[in-house]
Amino acid sequence: MKKIRIVAIVACVVALCVSASCRRSANTDDTQDYGDYMEMPDTLTYHSRYLSISDHNDGTVTVNVSDPWNEGAYIGKYAFVDRDSAVPDYLGKDVEIIRTPIERAAVFSSVHISAFKELGILDKLVAVADGNFFSKNDTVQTLLSEGRIIDVGQSVQPSAERLAASSAEIVLRSPMQNDVVKLAPGIADIKCIDYMETSPMGRAEWLLLIGAMTGKINQAKDIFSQVIDEYSRLVFKVGASSLHNPKVLSETEQSGIWYVPAGQSYMARMFADAGALYPWADTDGSGSLPLSFENVAIKALDADIWLIRSYGYEADSKSLLLANPKYGSFKALKEGAIYSCDTSVSSIFDDIAFHPERILADYVAIFHPDVMTGYELRYFKRHN
Repeated sequence: MKKIRIVAIVACVVALCVSASCRRSANTDDTQDYGDYMEMPDTLTYHSRYLSISDHNDGTVTVNVSDPWNEGAYIGKYAFVDRDSAVPDYLGKDVEIIRTPIERAAVFSSVHISAFKELGILDKLVAVADGNFFSKNDTVQTLLSEGRIIDVGQSVQPSAERLAASSAEIVLRSPMQNDVVKLAPGIADIKCIDYMETSPMGRAEWLLLIGAMTGKINQAKDIFSQVIDEYSRLVFKVGASSLHNPKVLSETEQSGIWYVPAGQSYMARMFADAGALYPWADTDGSGSLPLSFENVAIKALDADIWLIRSYGYEADSKSLLLANPKYGSFKALKEGAIYSCDTSVSSIFDDIAFHPERILADYVAIFHPDVMTGYELRYFKRHN
């Protein structure tokens, strides 16, 4: 069994390399859109399903963002052109020209702000959305209180006046299906649908987009390379073990609906990479599955481990039973195998986008503690 698991992992790595090769060929064919421009651009993205970045010989970077809800369509086509360079004539009319490096950016998601922090470009941040959701200890809250950045209101309905007052050149945001958000005129709308990616590496690769637009592409590449190395190391570590794979259950019922990760989501992928059996691994979709309590119980009443992300409190057996006495029927609660993460004080949501290897380390330690001797959980706490 141990040998089979190692072979399976190696096969996955080989498949990934083949996929990257195919992606290069596909992108090369697309270069016919650039007319008489003879130099083929270098492909920078290989893991993402919805993001394609190409670096051209003249320094121009072209970016295509595919529409996850309409196959074959795009929700954004951009060209990053240096401020001191002429706009290349090979660019299509449907490509939005953005002068780089960006100097003033409005960022609507704390996830993407975390990338600005890591790349050392927080000084380029001039506006945020939903400022009240940032904790008091967060750097963003400090910048807001000092008046150095502007809160433009809700991300789904930002104030055009405040956006204009910020003098932002771009807005970096996460659109939803049938998006109708209106921005101030003259501000480029960079649509990031990284949350729709089906693999951890595919989502983490969006760091290259932020790096490319801010003049930090090499630093972003280095960070992403380290993420791949560490994530792969953990996956091989689990695969090389001969330990039992525990069954995992996630989250809780909310207002009569229990949302669990769909089988093609990056979260389900992480459960598998960490060596767990996930009851909904064979389902379609890359988002969440809305299930009833009964449907969850049918498949996960015997789950060995229960992972819960709460907000403002730790989800232990006492709080769970107060919320719903039926939770007492679950094996994980009976055996004290509940692991909770209070997202109001944890950085798990910010880290999971560009540093999935950090969350994976917690998962591996929870599912297979024998292969993570001495490791202290970073995000989750066990509750008996």
